[in-house]
Amino acid sequence: MLVNNGCDIGCDKCDGTSGQNIPCCTEKFLFTGKGTVPSWGGEGIVPDPKWLAKFNRSAVRPKFVKYPNRKATVCDKRLRTINTNAECGAADDYWYQHPWRYPGASPVIDPCGTAGGILPGQGQGSAGASYTDTKNAKHGDLGSKLPAMDTGVVWKAGTAVNVSWNLKAWHGGGYTYRLAPAGVPLTEALFQKVPLAFEGLSSLRWGGVGGEQQFFNTTEKGWDTTALPAGSVVPAGSVWRKNPIPRTVNEWFMYGASFEPVCEESDACKDSHDKKPPSGACRCSGDWNDLVEVVDKVAIPKGLTPGKYVLGWRWDCEESTQVWTSCSDVTVN
Repeated sequence: MLVNNGCDIGCDKCDGTSGQNIPCCTEKFLFTGKGTVPSWGGEGIVPDPKWLAKFNRSAVRPKFVKYPNRKATVCDKRLRTINTNAECGAADDYWYQHPWRYPGASPVIDPCGTAGGILPGQGQGSAGASYTDTKNAKHGDLGSKLPAMDTGVVWKAGTAVNVSWNLKAWHGGGYTYRLAPAGVPLTEALFQKVPLAFEGLSSLRWGGVGGEQQFFNTTEKGWDTTALPAGSVVPAGSVWRKNPIPRTVNEWFMYGASFEPVCEESDACKDSHDKKPPSGACRCSGDWNDLVEVVDKVAIPKGLTPGKYVLGWRWDCEESTQVWTSCSDVTVN
């Protein structure tokens, strides 16, 4: 999994440096209710007037903004993952121009990401994008240029197959899958030609294949983009699903209202409104929860020409100006 830093819905290219241009850990919200913060939904959480007064959206955007007035298409509270009580586009809608707010519209440095999320010559990327060299790649490498690997994965055209991902650093947003033919230069435009449709329910899984799973209906929850008007996602006709893992419940003062997790969390997790929850207390929420996978089925198009392909996964973040991506080698017959 590699990343593209400094990208938002108004950019024509990423700047590579501003992965988290709105400070993550400052107090932006106050709780005006009685007692303790009522779980993730955040009734009674309001913007801190002092922070709002000094916030300047244009001053914190990436460098290469070509379309400064491009409007967000994800305004429905159900699809949003952060500060969900803010009116769309209002002064306190701090993350309005971040990638998830117009899925697929933000540019990328490379369709498979870069090691560090950077442009050539830049230092380590921010917001979780720093990269340590390995035998497979070094800092600054483009994911699309890495050598192919025989994964042994063979899919049949016209069938639905399992795909999954998990996160280390929480950045909200949502994701999609797509295919591109192997053996040719990989570009974002090439991946956009074959977006993959989701089939059936989504789930969270613990313990890998064969482990415990919790299924949920993204359409009923309003967690996919199928109900958005035409022209709301790029490419047209592609389907995206919201990241189903909310942030940790005690982070309301940084991110505002969020959404309820799909599993019943422990009391230790739910009651940690003013402190960091104990390690392992939160199973399907949390900003550093890499023990749970997000599992889906995607449809491999019927009639797809047999051969070698690259599966592309794209995660457009809402809390950061980042597009995380992953490319995997598969065979379709």
